[in-house]
Amino acid sequence: MLEEVVEKIQLSKKYKYISEKTILELVKIELPKHKSEKNLIKAVKNRLHQVYGAFLSRKDTEKISKLLSTLESGGEDIRDIAKEILRLHQSTRERLDIYEELYREIFDVTGKPSSMMDLACGLNPFSIPYMNIDRHVDYYAYDIDSTVIENVNRFLGILGYPRLASVKDVLFERIEEYSDLCLLFKFLPTAERIRKGSSSRLLKSINSRFIVVSFPLKSISGKEKGMLENYSRIFEPVMEESCKIKKKFVLGNEIFYILTGGNDG
Repeated sequence: MLEEVVEKIQLSKKYKYISEKTILELVKIELPKHKSEKNLIKAVKNRLHQVYGAFLSRKDTEKISKLLSTLESGGEDIRDIAKEILRLHQSTRERLDIYEELYREIFDVTGKPSSMMDLACGLNPFSIPYMNIDRHVDYYAYDIDSTVIENVNRFLGILGYPRLASVKDVLFERIEEYSDLCLLFKFLPTAERIRKGSSSRLLKSINSRFIVVSFPLKSISGKEKGMLENYSRIFEPVMEESCKIKKKFVLGNEIFYILTGGNDG
């Protein structure tokens, strides 16, 4: 029965490319609350929309693919194309003016990494040119959207990096890799909306020397709503359960925490 519900949800164009594991786990969470299959499917779709936000449209995905084809043919500057791609999603678009400063702040504490993880990555891997790292990096990127992962791997290949992006829901699937630095941008509030206590479990499971966590300071509509105070009050104790806060700073519309500890090695 569970598999049949997952298949029906995946028939929707919007969720066709979303991780089967993600949909299955949300079905398990919602199943006890609904008697009819119709209401269950509706609830899971609502949950997908609420907790994972706006997925890229197929039009945006096609645009990314065409931009990458231009890069593969050697016709444009990598950074110019990366900027065009980063404009396609609100979170990465908001960071365009701060990416270089952000990575300088991070690397001042962590040093420039030889390996990185980017959890629930979205389009963030396309910001690699803003890192100004002049050597090979093993960049492990995870997301629940297979089209995002496909394009991230193409981009990693263009950069001469190993194609280490993969479809994975980091809340429900084990993270096997180890890295010097792990990026976890704007995801912990989502983790808590999916299942209470998820953010703590996730932080404890990450094998990385440093973890950088961020939280939004404004809602999607642009309102502040006391988010800085709320997230600091709620999540700083969660982070300090398994990590040490090395640095805390605000850039643009986000607050960033550089952490050490967790499950380091």
